[in-house]
Amino acid sequence: MGGLHLAMQQNQPTPVMNTLFRRCLFIMALGAVVSTPLLKAVETVPDKLPRESMLLPGVSLSEGVSEITGVAISPLLGVSAMGVWTFYKTEPHLRHRLPWYCHPGVWGTGLAVIILCFLKDFLGTAAPPLVKKPLDFLELFENKLSALVASVGFVPLVALAMAHFNKVQPPQAMNELADSGLAVMPLASVIDFGVHTPWISIPVAIVAFGVVWLSSHAINVLIALSPFGIVDAGLKLVKLGLMALVAGSTLIHPYVGAAVSLLLILIGLLFAGWSFRLTLFGTLMGSDFLLNKRATATDLEDGVKGFLARRTEGVPVRTLVRLKQDAEGRPVLSYHPWLVLPECRIAVADAEMVICKGLLNPSLAQRHAPAPAAVRSTLILLPRYRRLEDTIARHFGCQEVMDGALLRGFKAMRQWLVEMLSSGRKLVEMHQG
Repeated sequence: MGGLHLAMQQNQPTPVMNTLFRRCLFIMALGAVVSTPLLKAVETVPDKLPRESMLLPGVSLSEGVSEITGVAISPLLGVSAMGVWTFYKTEPHLRHRLPWYCHPGVWGTGLAVIILCFLKDFLGTAAPPLVKKPLDFLELFENKLSALVASVGFVPLVALAMAHFNKVQPPQAMNELADSGLAVMPLASVIDFGVHTPWISIPVAIVAFGVVWLSSHAINVLIALSPFGIVDAGLKLVKLGLMALVAGSTLIHPYVGAAVSLLLILIGLLFAGWSFRLTLFGTLMGSDFLLNKRATATDLEDGVKGFLARRTEGVPVRTLVRLKQDAEGRPVLSYHPWLVLPECRIAVADAEMVICKGLLNPSLAQRHAPAPAAVRSTLILLPRYRRLEDTIARHFGCQEVMDGALLRGFKAMRQWLVEMLSSGRKLVEMHQG
């Protein structure tokens, strides 16, 4: 608190404020870039639409915020549920005017995929992790694809529906709003301008969707990486609980649902950096695992990709870095903040480097002088570098190639089983003899 007070007195932003400002600026710019192609179509939309042509699940501001938040938690389930509900709520002679996700073929396919995922989770509890985990990684990429489709084809429609619904409010409702004094409030004017301006409303809606989806998708990454079925089930219940919270609060009152949704959006914004790094970690690890990628010795010339295993010189854990050599031949870690900002470098600590083999991926560890017998993990390498541990060790001057803790335990268990089986076989042979 003292440092914060001193920085405010000196009119200098704190590191936390700088980080949050850069994070908000980057996400807003990303939302504007993604929504630019959609705004070309907005120019052709008339200012006033017939009431019966706006057949979307919800068109008020509060309901729209809740819908965007609920769909962001689980895009495939949210879009499919909205499609089913709107389809059966709409009169048959008006169903041809419904948006694309309300078509039975679309939400029927979505529900079929959801049922398959449920069966995978229900029956997979009895299956070994090596059978279930590839399916979890497939679901991870399904969630990414569903989010991409929803952010392009669902969120802009809801944002436009909110704008046009408010434009065609009956005069009586507008007069009541004016009599209450809310229409002349500065905040109300700013919100009204933002909602009715597609260049603002669509990027803001996409940003809100994106930050909530990032946090929700981080749960999917944890499910894919967790080796325990009970943990997977608990994380699944967390996602369903969040969706039930948004839906239940909206049923109580649209304003309550909007308040809950705005709270989730704020939490997602605060955890956007952590969620982004975990999402990138799961994406690269999962793609290497599913596609069985293999690096070659020539790929080491450009460096070795991995993720920080612990916070290093202020750089957060799970930051994507590249281990390479500088002009003097010393190992350094280079990275790009948010993948697009200028390159930064971290000097590797002056300690003995060790390459550890693993069941799925190798890692880089270091021995420090006070306790040379213990190693501390520094870098988690991608699975594509399996079987290249010796080459990496020679290239970067590592002192030793050893088995990781998990691999050592696996080998010890295998050795114990071999010894037990061989002892049992000898006892049987002696008894028969």
